Amino acid sequence: MIRSSAAILIALVLLGVLAVPVRADATPDSGTITSTATVSPTGTFNVFDVNSTGSGVDLLSGDFTTTTTYTLTFTGLTTDIFSGSFVDVFSGGTTFGTFTGSGSLGAFTNVTVITGGTGIFAGDTGEFTVIGTSTEPSRTTISSTSSYKGFIKTPEPSSLALILAGIGLPLVMRKRIGLAVQ
Repeated sequence: MIRSSAAILIALVLLGVLAVPVRADATPDSGTITSTATVSPTGTFNVFDVNSTGSGVDLLSGDFTTTTTYTLTFTGLTTDIFSGSFVDVFSGGTTFGTFTGSGSLGAFTNVTVITGGTGIFAGDTGEFTVIGTSTEPSRTTISSTSSYKGFIKTPEPSSLALILAGIGLPLVMRKRIGLAVQ
């Protein structure tokens, strides 16, 4: 009786340990992007809709294509702010999220937040700082090159799976103890 009580107590302690969420690790990442954008007036003075496509190389995940949609607002003759969304397509899946930033005289900086992904990136999150330069080959086109640095977080293991494993452990231990006592 004492052995089975001790085994159940140990199993409950293990269950408690397994049920504690595991922290997802942040992995440093960086890369480069080259893109071309089409700029369209919105009807509001100094505000434009921008659609961009491009390609990049990510240090961890390799080559990718990118699509962005954002609103560009000129705040002065040579300054602007912008915000929008992106989708990056890699061979193993996609990442997507939002970004906000500002620019001045052909240089820009933005903060990009990965809010999710698909495939091997399912559930990923992260944050990157993007620094780049841009030129305007025409009144309706923007070409840019940039580099980014930041981190990506992979999802933590499912707490439900850990709890189920913790519940299964006492049952297996009880069965083994029962067999040993007989």
